Amino acid sequence: MLQPTDRRLLFDALSPPSGFKLDFAVGTTYTLDLFALLSAPVAFAFSDWQDREGRPNGDPLALLKAVREYADRICLFFQAGRIHVPQSYQPLLASVESSLVETLAPRGGNFHPKVWFLRFAGSEREVMYRFLCLSRNMTFDRAWDTMLCLEGPLTDRTNAFAVNHPLGRFVDALPKMAVRELSKSWKKRISQLAYEIRRVEFEKPEFVEELSFRPIGLDKLPAPAMDWEFPKPTKALVISPFVSGETLSKWAPKDSKIELVSRAEQLERVASAKLSACSKVWILDDAAEPEPSETEELEATTSDDSEGPAAAPPPLVGLHAKLYVLDHGRDASVFTGSANATKAAFESNVEFLTELRGKKSKLGVEAILGEATAESNTKPGAASLRDLLREFKPREGATEEDSPEDAFDRQVDKIAKSIASAKLSADCQKASEDGGYQVFLRAEKQTKVVFDSTVVVSVRPASRPRAPFVPLQVSKVNWAEFDSLAMLSLTSFFIFRVETDSPKRMAREFVLNIPLTNEPSGRREALLKDLLNDRERVMRFMMLLLADADASAFANMLGGTTGESERFEFSTLLNGPTLFESMMKCIERDPAKLKNVADMIHDLEKSSDGRELLPDDLDTIWRPIWNVAQQKLAKGAKRGEG
Repeated sequence: MLQPTDRRLLFDALSPPSGFKLDFAVGTTYTLDLFALLSAPVAFAFSDWQDREGRPNGDPLALLKAVREYADRICLFFQAGRIHVPQSYQPLLASVESSLVETLAPRGGNFHPKVWFLRFAGSEREVMYRFLCLSRNMTFDRAWDTMLCLEGPLTDRTNAFAVNHPLGRFVDALPKMAVRELSKSWKKRISQLAYEIRRVEFEKPEFVEELSFRPIGLDKLPAPAMDWEFPKPTKALVISPFVSGETLSKWAPKDSKIELVSRAEQLERVASAKLSACSKVWILDDAAEPEPSETEELEATTSDDSEGPAAAPPPLVGLHAKLYVLDHGRDASVFTGSANATKAAFESNVEFLTELRGKKSKLGVEAILGEATAESNTKPGAASLRDLLREFKPREGATEEDSPEDAFDRQVDKIAKSIASAKLSADCQKASEDGGYQVFLRAEKQTKVVFDSTVVVSVRPASRPRAPFVPLQVSKVNWAEFDSLAMLSLTSFFIFRVETDSPKRMAREFVLNIPLTNEPSGRREALLKDLLNDRERVMRFMMLLLADADASAFANMLGGTTGESERFEFSTLLNGPTLFESMMKCIERDPAKLKNVADMIHDLEKSSDGRELLPDDLDTIWRPIWNVAQQKLAKGAKRGEG
């Protein structure tokens, strides 16, 4: 059930099933790495073009293709103020600005769920949905996490599946928690998702007899009211990186046997009397790293690289999984998802758990830990979760008191939420004829944001890593001003810095996604020209747009995964069979691909220097082919295809 050798990347789970393409995706996360989000379109376009940690791996033009095709099909809700500060900035990040929705929890806690809803469309108009329930954020973290993947077809039934109603309710609630109103197109998609997800017949995982979906914190309730409580088990296993003594007291009644797995630094802060209620307390062994699976062993010994074998997968570091296993009679329940064993998780945060019910011999505590029995699914001698654990022994001098750093982190979190609530906008004004712009940060309406006198808050655009931070002046119309930003430096991502000298010198930074107003026209085209800066790259990109989704089909054309390639001869591509035949094949098989080429040509033709990048004779073969493709697309639209 939970074998340590069964490892799977989140980005693998985002890849479309065979014969399907992504229609749209709605996800939620607590923290966010912008480059991880930038990798999601790659997962939808080229499943084999990421490294072992999910980072884009290959020619930047492949990333450009993926982002242009899929960025506007992704909507990611996340906790306001929880974007990781990027170590560097790339203009391509502008493509995902509109994909992000800052969110605040209705009960004052954190927006903490980690789920994905993926709608895939097949060639015969069939629709497949995939639901991911994770403990993992949208980052490149290499911690131990859990992931539940459910998949099923959209049925044509009128009445919904009762078991799926909580999924629909969760989706319906997302726009209400957003800091800013969603666009009309995403409102429509969210509404469609909320209706359809109730009518998806998900296939149950092995050994699971019943499924139940448990969203938490979707609306305001008087504290300390809870949406629901776990049933009282006879035996339980709690896996949680964060724990609180109060929650453990609820979990560990005198007549129950509770085993707890957590982080040592967290357990140090729980009173020993609270921990004594648990029959066993475990932490991950510092050296915990299971033997590779058969697949990973094969990948590690086979490589196209003549230098030697492929790199082994990177080791996992730290515990981030959240899992609650309850034995009751001959049955058991496994709750997996985002909720830590803390008071905040069940009373003030927005969370999501999925319950899996089945026989104790398959889903119970001993089965999850990996106790090999005649009835369990754990093979004798196989690596198990229990093999990775060691008993927790508290160190001397441990204290339950918060450190100054913890208190400051909470203060910064409140500041981030208060600034997000002000609904700032970044107003762009042209400052000079040479293309420079001024940007003014302004609140949507007069709002009272007051910072503690012990802190100083400043801000800068994420696109200017070497620029000084500008003090934030919340009492003025313009909270901050920035001069002389080039077109490619305009960004909606702003880094805020909070500093204090009391009780000691500390500083924290966070990123907010602040929408641009009066955004200059041509920003999208400027980004395209920045990456397609000569005719050779334009031709390579055009061939990439026409190629099949499988990256291996055109890896040689792009020069492998290093971003290097042999020089193309325009005459060979334009006058020979390659480009012409690729376009003709698309007319018959997938004319929508030609729409991507048309969009690229249209963007480049908007300026004289963009037109210079297009081959002189391109129009000769392109216009007739595009005219035919438009007719086929129009006929398909009338029939309801695509």
